[in-house]
Amino acid sequence: MNAFFVCPKCGNDREFNIFTSSFQAIKQSPELGKRVDESDVLPSLRQNDTHIECKCCFQRIEYDSAATIGKRYIQMTQKLLKAKHIPAR
Repeated sequence: MNAFFVCPKCGNDREFNIFTSSFQAIKQSPELGKRVDESDVLPSLRQNDTHIECKCCFQRIEYDSAATIGKRYIQMTQKLLKAKHIPAR
């Protein structure tokens, strides 16, 4: 699981807590489009819960929804970077 997340409430794209069958705190780089730091995996007390929590605004977001938003964010960022590097004719 190396999904990229973006908070739909505050736009945070750097730090999240992940709650699945385990708990993990992550840091990610929007410039690289991937995780750059992960805590050790800890057992989750909420076994059937699958969500992420934004460390900036504490918004709780369903895991799949946040991953979909993050995937679109990375795709759009890559398109913009490509367009920026294409010389004008």
